[in-house]
Amino acid sequence: SMASNDPFYLRYYTGHQGRHGHEFLEFEYSKGRLRYANNSNYRNDSLIRKELYLSPLAVEELKRIVLESEITKEDDNSWPKKNIVGKQELEVRVGGDHISFE
Repeated sequence: SMASNDPFYLRYYTGHQGRHGHEFLEFEYSKGRLRYANNSNYRNDSLIRKELYLSPLAVEELKRIVLESEITKEDDNSWPKKNIVGKQELEVRVGGDHISFE
């Protein structure tokens, strides 16, 4: 399929180690599949994982949003640095561009 040959990739992570352990939220898109994970140990919540496949139209829209944002033209100077509060990561591969902020 088109999606499995397309190098378009998107991943966003935000998380921290705290008194509730490793809490995080992560989205990852690759080859037609969107994965979501949310780990909160607050009130004994457990890890939530969801996975779904996007239609080609939804993939094109996601890609359009990323391209229109021009995020791949940015550098990570203003990206929040990892600190005691936690860290954020963003990786994008679209067209001929690849960025990785952390």
